[in-house]
Parts: sequence; structure tokens; C-alpha cells
Amino acid sequence: MEMRVSDYVARHLADYGVQAAFMLSGGGMMHLIDAVGREERIKYYCNHHEQASAMAAEGYARQTGKLALCYATSGPGGTNLVTGIVGAWLDSSPILFLTGQSKLPCTIQGSGISDLRQFGTFEVNIVPIVSSITKYAIMLDDPKMVRYHLEKAIYLATHGRPGPVLIDVPLDVQGAKVQVEELKGFSPDQGDRAGVDAALLDQVRVKLMEARRPLLLAGHGINCAAAGEQFREFAAALDIPVVTTQLAKDLLAYDAPNFVGHPGVKGDRAGNFAVQNADLILSLGCSLHEQTTGYESDGFAPDAYKIQVEMDPAVLKREHVGVDLKLNCSVQAFLDQAPGALDLAGKADGRSGLAAERQAWFERCSSWKKKYAVIAEPHLMDDGPINYYEFADRLSRAVGENATIVTDAGSAFYVMGQAFRAKQGQRYIVSGALGAMGYALPASIGASVADRDRTVVCVTGDGSLQVNCHELQVMRHHNLNLKLFVVNNGGYVSIRNTQNSFFNGNLVGASDDSGVSLPALDKVALSYGLPYLECGNRDHLDQVLAQAIAMEGPVVIGIQAQPDQKIIPSVSSKVMPDGKMKSMPLHHMFPFLVDEEITANMTN
Repeated sequence: MEMRVSDYVARHLADYGVQAAFMLSGGGMMHLIDAVGREERIKYYCNHHEQASAMAAEGYARQTGKLALCYATSGPGGTNLVTGIVGAWLDSSPILFLTGQSKLPCTIQGSGISDLRQFGTFEVNIVPIVSSITKYAIMLDDPKMVRYHLEKAIYLATHGRPGPVLIDVPLDVQGAKVQVEELKGFSPDQGDRAGVDAALLDQVRVKLMEARRPLLLAGHGINCAAAGEQFREFAAALDIPVVTTQLAKDLLAYDAPNFVGHPGVKGDRAGNFAVQNADLILSLGCSLHEQTTGYESDGFAPDAYKIQVEMDPAVLKREHVGVDLKLNCSVQAFLDQAPGALDLAGKADGRSGLAAERQAWFERCSSWKKKYAVIAEPHLMDDGPINYYEFADRLSRAVGENATIVTDAGSAFYVMGQAFRAKQGQRYIVSGALGAMGYALPASIGASVADRDRTVVCVTGDGSLQVNCHELQVMRHHNLNLKLFVVNNGGYVSIRNTQNSFFNGNLVGASDDSGVSLPALDKVALSYGLPYLECGNRDHLDQVLAQAIAMEGPVVIGIQAQPDQKIIPSVSSKVMPDGKMKSMPLHHMFPFLVDEEITANMTN
């Protein structure tokens, strides 16, 4: 059967199960978008910037755990994708990017002149630009290889550590005809599917049996492996305390008895005390990034035997925190084999004294969680502008289980990560490794498209919103069940805090009087035809939250927040008696506790 390459691509993706595509149309991909427009099984969503298309695709991938699809045209269309591709690369999101390109003879690759800057109209050689931030990036220069490259790209995007892939398709190749039955397929190497080494599992079992203060550290890799339910069953069987990274905060409900908190620089005291007092840490799907371990890496969990289950061998090469036992395997493989191999080692049944110590440890972790709740920190909650932490805390109560929460960079990332208390069944999506401003709105669109029955709650700042403000039109156009909370704090409060702390208040590019002005949010919402609510008084906050969430369809809610919001607790540097600054370990969070209280909490 003869078929146009672009039609084959659309049909192949639909057969694979792709149901949505994100794009900004362009002439350089005219055959590609014509074909996807004709494929009834794929619904396309048009964004107003390619960066937003990429981020919407990531939101879709994070919500579903499945391959997402994004189209972009040649030249600036492809380069505009780069920030979104980086985010998907760092946070392990499986996305197929299809870019248009000049006709093959009019490309740098087609000409064979490697040092040529440009040949075709609007041409940019996108493949070398994205090669370091994708799992696979090629130009489709032979129509007969379309099946092979599609199958290989999809396989690599969705197997191993997930991530983005890109196929650049010249205009003449897009429109070329191929005989479908003659197309060559891709056969993946099956040699990388071995299970977990039994000897290593036995070492894990022995260490768990011996531990008096064991702790389970859960990371984003568990969600990437779609292993959340398996993890919860495993954690319940072990019956030991659990901490999660902020990217994985939806793995366990805040109210779960075994959940303690989030360790890290912008984590919470309960999570950090648990890490610093543990004598064994079993890390699953966590890269042990410095945001989790703290800047004083040799001070991370100083008394703990550290076991790391990580599928990325490059991550295991790092020696910054002194991991004692490394298992290079997928979380899925570990959770498949561990329950039988470990024989519920964590329960410590029948061993004299150990069970009692385990119980005391569990109770101590629970007491930290209660005593050092983030909302109990010395936040200013006077009348007037609303404290961000109080907003996050009350939002936690208002949002139901069938909801997805998406947050932006800056204070939204930190405050929501610390103070929002997730419920079981909720999804929590954030630009974790990259912290890209403007991520939340397009990612929320992608998440909402993925599951129209869920309420999507987007939390962004007045500054971050402006990066992709145009996506409000997409939100309205598709009448998405999306509640957009915009925290108005007069620009970039995180930058102001930094400049006040390190540069004596010399503000540059952080507020209206230092160069950053922002439009009136109510007028912005009105111009896009969106309903608008506003709250500037804490006494009305619960009412406004309930009203917004109960509304059908999209709504914009302005939250008038404190312009000098402090991010606390936070691991920071401390001025020593000799005047020098010293980075503090995880258990020393600002506002600093008195030495006696720290000592009491660090006594094993």
C-alpha cells in the first residue's frame, strides 16, 4: 500500500495509542500537520508558542505516564522547543518531538557541508542542538526509514529512563510516498532486561534486618516507572517511615501514618530530622540531588548505611554522599522482586529489642511530623495580604482527591512543595530539575487534556504567568476544568529576597520600581473571556477557594499575597563567630532552632 510519509507517521502514532498532539502550525511542517489533522484518533491542540507546546506535552506525559506528541515547524519553531525539551530530559518525561525542516537538498545535512551555517529558508540544524538533551535525535533523510526511526524513537522514549526524542523531517520527505509493506522495522536489544542481582537483594535484606532506625526515601523515578501502587504496598509491608522528594510528593498522602515529610534544602524539618537520624536509608528512584541532600553532602545522613536503587548508571557514578550499596536496576524490577526476597525484613518480628526500637523510631518520626509542621513555622499571618503558606495550607483542604496540582517556579515551587498536603489519588506536577518560569499554565493544559474528568489546579505567580500568558486563550478555547491561582506579590519575590539578603536591598529586575511591571490581572482575564475571582483577605480565603473549585470550566483567581514572603524553613548559610559563612547540614534549618533543641532532636 502506498502512503505519504506524513500519513504513515500519523497512523503509526495513532495505532501506538497516541490520542493528543500539541503544536503551533507552520509552513515547514505542512505535510505533518495536514496528516495529523486527518487522523481522527488524534486530537490536536494549538498553542501560541512552541515552548508552551513542549510544556503542555510534558504535562500530558506526566499525567498519563504515556508517550506525548509535539509538533513544531522549522527554524525558530524548533529552537523555541528547547527549554521544554530540557525540562522533559531532566524530569524523565517521554515525548516525541516532530519538527519540520527545509527540503533535504537545501539543508546543511543534505548539502554535506558540515560548517555551513544555513542553506534553506529559515533553516536551523536542530539535531545537533538537541542531541545532548534527548535520548534520540535524527533527521529523517530517507523516506524508507520512517518506520525504523519512529519505532526506535518511541522505544527509547518509553523504555529505560524515559525522556524526549526528536525526529526532524525535511519538507520533501514529509510529502514523499512509500510502500508501507516494504518499510524496515526496529528490533530493540533485549539484553538489558535482566532482573535484580539476587546477591545484592540479599545484602539489602540483611541490612534491613539489622537496622534500628530504617528510612525509605522515595523519588520521582517511582512515578516514572508507573510503580506508585507497588511502592505503597511495599512501604506498607516494610512498615518503616517514609520520606519523599517534592517531585514525588503525590506517592503517599500526607496523612498516611508512615509518611514523615520531605527532606532537602527547601524541605521540612520533619523530613530532615528523619534523614539525619536514620541508621539505614533505602533510596528508591531518587537521584540524591543536592536539593535533597543539602549543600554539605558529606553531612547527609551521617550515621546511615545508604542503599540506592537507580536505573541511570551515570547517576550512580556520583560519590558525593557516600552511597554504600548501589543497585543499577529499574524501580519496577526492584519492586517486582524485593517483596519475596526481603521477606518483609523491615518488620523485625521476633528479634529481641529490635522491634521495640523500631516502634520508638516510628513514633519519633511521627512526633517530628506533628511538632514541626510547615504551617507552624513563624509565618506572618496578619490581616491584609495573604501569606503564601496559609494559602497553600487551606488549598490543601479545599482540593479533592480527583485533582492534579501543577505549580510554577520560584516561590510557587518552594511554598507549595513545602506546605501543600497531598491526598491519595492526587497528582502533583512541577518543573523539578529545571524550575522553568511559565511552566505551570501550559503543563496544566496538557494535564487537563489528558484527563478531562479531573480538576486541575494550577498555582503560579504574577511574574511567571507572563512568560506564557498567551496560553490563557487555549485554556478558554477548550473550556478546560482548570483553576488558575495567580499569587500576586508584586513581581519576583524570590529574587527580591535574594537581593535583600546578599546585596543590601539593591533591587534589579525584581519589582515595579526596579524595572518589572505587571498588568492588572482582572483586565487580563477579562480580555481572554475568562471568569475572574479575587481574594485579598484571609477571612474570605476559604470561601473563594470553595467557590473557584466548584465552578464549571476554567477560572482565574487572583490571590493578593505578601510582597515580602519569606521561604521558611530553609537550609541556609550561617555566620560563624569568625565572620565567615558556613553552609549548614539539613537539620539546621532557618529560622534556626536553639542548640539545645537541635541536640535533643539529634540524640539517637
